[in-house]
Amino acid sequence: MLENHWYILGAGAIGSLFACQFERANIRSTLLIRASQTHLKNTSKSLDVTFLDGSKQHFSIQTQPSVQASIQPSLTPLDESPPPTPIRQLILTTKAHQSQTAIDGIQSRLTEGAIIVVMQNGMGVAEQLQVQLPQCAIFVATTTEGAHRPTEDSLIHAGAGETWIGKLPSSNPKDCGKEYITAQNIVEQWQRSALSIHYDRNITQRLWTKLAINCAINPLTVKYQCNNGALLTNPEALQLMEEVCQELQNIMTAKGIHAHSDLFATAKQVAKNTHSNISSMLQDYRNHRPTEIHFINGYVVNEANTLSIPTPVNQALTLEITNKAYQNSLGA
Repeated sequence: MLENHWYILGAGAIGSLFACQFERANIRSTLLIRASQTHLKNTSKSLDVTFLDGSKQHFSIQTQPSVQASIQPSLTPLDESPPPTPIRQLILTTKAHQSQTAIDGIQSRLTEGAIIVVMQNGMGVAEQLQVQLPQCAIFVATTTEGAHRPTEDSLIHAGAGETWIGKLPSSNPKDCGKEYITAQNIVEQWQRSALSIHYDRNITQRLWTKLAINCAINPLTVKYQCNNGALLTNPEALQLMEEVCQELQNIMTAKGIHAHSDLFATAKQVAKNTHSNISSMLQDYRNHRPTEIHFINGYVVNEANTLSIPTPVNQALTLEITNKAYQNSLGA
């Protein structure tokens, strides 16, 4: 039986959107944010949200520090911080490269059998958590909801999308029935919100298709310093996009993952639909932040190596974006 309370680790646009939509549906949520933002005490975060229909609403979302401060010796019990509350249900929406540090900060609070839903760009984190936290039930989700935060205290729900939840293949078939029921319960609970939530028994196919799109668009926007749509009028970028997709197709075929449509055509359509968007990787690059390249194209290269499949284009892009980001950080 699910609790009516979710902790959300990663208070960016998507994490904040889900917290606010949950609050509207009377599902409790707590944002886990850096201790420096909470002054090491439970508090709340104010958010002014603009929804798709143009309506606006103010939210006060409960927050807690994502890393429990060490308790220093005190003169009186009144000076002590309250013990950390256990976490039984968690949504992980941090950047992929920030996940390990974030999880380490709250791992001691995770209960036996805790449910963790990993919802982020790139791949590899959920698999890592399955190994690191065998006592937890790890689920994955992918969303096409559009949201951005123009300021720290405001959020705009910019585009309607769909969210799909599923389970990665388990090494223990005995767990499949229980996990299926849990996934269905999560979907039913989240469907109380205004978001479009679905269960996908074959979530792996959906994740790899999204990975292919990210591989074909994100690093190229950094390489050519352009928005998504500009790739479509750049012959060199289009050639690279097609080659990236072909390498992804080769890996998916070898892994027995069927793509419902041509990956190159899908990537071009997404670039067209999001013509004016600045990819998250380009945003990170321009803000001198680490990129998710190693969990996107880098993940593809690692998977291909285990299958002895050549991926020269993805490999070259991974190296180029890594070097560009490093040089960029030196000039920050």
